Amino acid sequence: MSVAAARRSGPADGLVTILAASFLFGVMAVCVRAVSTEIPPAQVAFVRFAGALALLVGTAGRRALRPAAAPVRVLVLRGVFGGGAILLWFHGIRDAGAALATVLHSAYPVFAAFFAALLLGERVTPATAAALALNLSGAALVVGGELNLETATTRGAFLSLAAAVLAGAAVTTARHLRARESATVVTTWFMLTGTAMSAPALALGMPSLSATTVAGLVGIVLTSTGAQWLLHEGLGTTTAARASLAAATNIVVASFLEALVLGARLSPRLLAGGGLMVTAVALVSRARGGSPPDVR
Repeated sequence: MSVAAARRSGPADGLVTILAASFLFGVMAVCVRAVSTEIPPAQVAFVRFAGALALLVGTAGRRALRPAAAPVRVLVLRGVFGGGAILLWFHGIRDAGAALATVLHSAYPVFAAFFAALLLGERVTPATAAALALNLSGAALVVGGELNLETATTRGAFLSLAAAVLAGAAVTTARHLRARESATVVTTWFMLTGTAMSAPALALGMPSLSATTVAGLVGIVLTSTGAQWLLHEGLGTTTAARASLAAATNIVVASFLEALVLGARLSPRLLAGGGLMVTAVALVSRARGGSPPDVR
């Protein structure tokens, strides 16, 4: 969709698009978990970025790397924020455990709302503030039953919180870019920057991979490419706070898929927490506003 077409769409359209992205992000998370026993997280990140970059350039051609109006430095900055968030989160999972790291990372809609209010002039309404509180409460319920503070490290906790800050900055920067640039260009430059940031992980040497792991990596590339493009597309018509609230529901999707595919337990906490996160999205979807600011 072009930037002009995105402007003609409403905020509800943006939320629906980002909810679709959230579903794909949830599928990607299950794939990451499935392959993490055979390949280090940093190398998983590299495969994700490099594979998505190749897919985008292969389908869109050179125009995927040719900005129409956005400065290259801002496109790279969005990639640095997003790539840094992913790398820090993966290392936070390693040090603090997936549950605690996920809870802390799920705070990123709060940081996105703060940065967007400070830098883009987006207003945080009472409904948005209530939705942010519901999001954090729901995320804590979804994974709270698995927390084991005795084994969690301070390093992992701080890395995960730092990842949330960077993720909030990444969403805000992407929102800024979508006022003048297509979702394809923003996504491609994100993948290009992430590839460069994660490439040093290859110095460790790639392990031999089973057919199942290769299939999982292909799934990661496909779902992350689609999810990231949909997220950027939705950011063209809705605020950073609403977008991040909708995208954060991938925790619920991932938990349900883990139960269905990997045999994880579907607990009452998951149902209650998921309900709170969905309620948060419903709350902000009823609010007015959401067209992208004119930042040119």
